[in-house]
This record gives sequence, structure tokens and C-alpha cells, in this order.
Amino acid sequence: MSEHLSDTPSPLDAPARAKRPRGRPPKDAQFAPTDRVMAVAIEAFSVHGYHGVSLRTVNDELGASRNLLYQRFGSKATLWRAAVDWAYQPLVAHLEATDDESADPMVRLRILIRNFIEYSATRPYLARLVTVEGASRTDRVEYLFHNYIGPIRSRFLPVFDLLREQGRIKNISADVFYFLLTSGGSAPYGQIGLASLMNPEIASTDEARVRLYAENVAEVLLNGLALAG
Repeated sequence: MSEHLSDTPSPLDAPARAKRPRGRPPKDAQFAPTDRVMAVAIEAFSVHGYHGVSLRTVNDELGASRNLLYQRFGSKATLWRAAVDWAYQPLVAHLEATDDESADPMVRLRILIRNFIEYSATRPYLARLVTVEGASRTDRVEYLFHNYIGPIRSRFLPVFDLLREQGRIKNISADVFYFLLTSGGSAPYGQIGLASLMNPEIASTDEARVRLYAENVAEVLLNGLALAG
């Protein structure tokens, strides 16, 4: 199993997270709260890509002065990292908080699948940004990998190891599972336009429909992994 996920980098190797410039908050802060700035920025980066976004376009979307983001973040790169931290830190924390390590490993894996999809359903920028940034090897995708993708993969790894030790799953790479879940499982929410044309129900973010979809994805993935008997 070591050739699949055990090479997750040490946190010591991870690039430092974004830091805001020191000083008093600008007057515009009261008109552009941090959550609003981050939501607009992460949406823009996930749809248009890093090179399709500027501090000016985000400022215009916020309806704030042209200098707001420059004063607060100093550069587009710093804004990008701050927005990524805002978007992905809660996902990692959610998966950790809802992971019952005492549960049967197959049950635990099912819950991890369900929680990942349900969390992603109302945050389509999560899947879109990884798709956009994952297209080429850059310092940005390395930042995503070291700080967020690596920890998420590490959440699944011990479950795979235990199930394999128990002889309950096939010898399928955990990386195959990871891509099927994160790129395939969350696809209707990251590709909402296409999903709504194919099947409006599968594109719905209604809680009950999302739960049904998540359970269906879990069923397909776990049936594919499980050994007969």
C-alpha cells in the first residue's frame, strides 16, 4: 500500500500558508467582510482560473474600491492562498470531526464518502478549483496538495490498509478510489450546468436528494472494492 498514498508529504515540507499584510483594516472592510471577499474570490478562481482573475475583477464583483484587495492582501497570489485556506480548511476539519475511527472500517469508509459528497454539494468551487489547478504542475497545485489534498487522502489511507489486512477488499489502488470519489463523485456539483441538463434531480442541492446521491456513490464504490463473501 505504500506505493499508493504513503508518500503524502510531511507538514514540514508544506508551503507556508498565506499571511495578510500588517496594519489596520481599511475602511472598506465594513462593506466587504472577510467571508464575502473569500466567497467571491474562490468562486472567481474556480471558474476563470488563476490567470483569468485579477484583484480589479474581484474588487468590481464586491462593489468595493479598487484598492481594497491590494491594501488587504498585497497581491493576487496572496489572495489566492487566503481564499484556498478559507475554502479547504473547513473541509479537512469536517472530515476529521465526523470520522468515527472506532467504527467498522467498511462503515467508516461509507461515512467518509457520504460526508465528502454532502459537504461538497453546496460548495461547488471545491471540485472546480482542483480541476482547474490540477491541469498542470504549478506552485499553486503543490500548495493545494501539501496542505489539503494530502491530508484528505491520509484520512482514507488507514481505512484502506485495515480493510486490505482483513482481506475484505480487492487489490485496487487507493488513488483510483480517491479520483473516482473526488472527481467523479462530486462532478454533478462542480459541473452544475451539465448536470442540470442531464438530470435536474441529480443537480439538486436539496438535502434529501444529496443524501440519496451520496449513498448511491458509496454503494457503487464499495461494491467495486469489496471481495465476494
